[in-house]
Amino acid sequence: MPDELFDEVLARIRPSAAEEAQMRSVAREAIDKVDAAACAEGLDVYALHVGSTARDTWLKGKKDIDIFLMFPPETPREKLEEDGLRLAKAVSPRYEERYAEHPYLTALYRGLDVDLVPCFRVKDAAHIQSAVDRSPFHNQYVQKNIDAKADQVRLLKQFTRGVGVYGSELRTQGFSGYLCELLVLKYGSFMGVVEHGSGFRRGKVIDIEGHMDRSVEHADALVVIDPVDPKRNVAAALSEQKFCEFVDACRRFLKAPSIGFFFPPPPEPMKKGALEGLLASRGTRLVAITFKTPDIVEDTLYPQLRKAEESVVNLLGRHEFKVYRSDVWSSDRSAVVLEMLVWELPAIERHFGPPLYEREHCEKFIEKYPGAYITSSCRYAVDMPRRYDTANELIRARLTSCGLGKNVAKSVAEGFDIMQNENVLELGPEFAVFLTKFLRAPEN
Repeated sequence: MPDELFDEVLARIRPSAAEEAQMRSVAREAIDKVDAAACAEGLDVYALHVGSTARDTWLKGKKDIDIFLMFPPETPREKLEEDGLRLAKAVSPRYEERYAEHPYLTALYRGLDVDLVPCFRVKDAAHIQSAVDRSPFHNQYVQKNIDAKADQVRLLKQFTRGVGVYGSELRTQGFSGYLCELLVLKYGSFMGVVEHGSGFRRGKVIDIEGHMDRSVEHADALVVIDPVDPKRNVAAALSEQKFCEFVDACRRFLKAPSIGFFFPPPPEPMKKGALEGLLASRGTRLVAITFKTPDIVEDTLYPQLRKAEESVVNLLGRHEFKVYRSDVWSSDRSAVVLEMLVWELPAIERHFGPPLYEREHCEKFIEKYPGAYITSSCRYAVDMPRRYDTANELIRARLTSCGLGKNVAKSVAEGFDIMQNENVLELGPEFAVFLTKFLRAPEN
């Protein structure tokens, strides 16, 4: 069955001849435009096609292409940025300026988004001056070694997409395309990756070139040493949860391979009645702390959202409110989403004092709290009115004092809402889809 299954998957994800021709043509024309502009200005700069479209490991329907503008390594950073943006604008009058480590352009040209990224053409990856300088070396390495394995990479990319672990951006924290390529190069095929992946354990190290720099410690769930940079872990962005989800998916696929691993049915948006019934059956409460999304790029936003999530969960835990699961979501508004096991507490709480044997401290405690008593752990304690007897009260009073991240903190300070149970669906249909996955709602 797997061969028939793989043929069916590849028929759906392998680019058509027309798509390939358009991609090659757009890349060639973009390169020609940049090279001509550089020549006209007398600049020692040339353009290079990189990424999955250059390595023929891309998936059908892809609408973007990466072109790097190769500057001499001695170019001052300010000049690289200034000249790079000016040369990039030669590709199309329709463009958007973006910023990663330094500015780049995304130009719309013949129906495709062309990312035009200035970089330094260093002699090897050990001498990079910016993170993007590695990409041309990645290109060379994969093109040299990929042989006839491009379709195997496509299968792995679609598999990781289907099981929800594809994408190295900080929103997803999953597998990058380059990581998928390297895994196929290591294990020879999609099935080779799945068979070995089913046995991966935390801290697994893969070093294709056998050149790992032992002076660099990697504490990541999966360590895949970059073949062009012995200090770098290609899988550094992969979270432990996504790593474990991948291992689980490999095991399930080996037991019962099916098309559903590659093309799962889209999750249904949570409906009001279904949400009410689910929460009633569980006896939990849903809480969403919402605020305006800061105007920052996703790779800056999501670490701050996760920091806010951790801070809120810890705040609630310190005050004896229990969170069952939590996550973050973002669109026009952002949200820290909590499913609560305990969201309301009695009006009193026990305040502990010193152990009985610390006589001097005990006397001070009794003087301050005449009603103090001895507990079973031989410590003094006193019953006191609880300051916050609902999770909502605590959040409203203490949220702005939590560690939230600079931009999220500013947005929260400008105003936030606390939405509960079915009211969270007011955040819209995208959130309703998120909620189905967040609550692990059973399929109908």
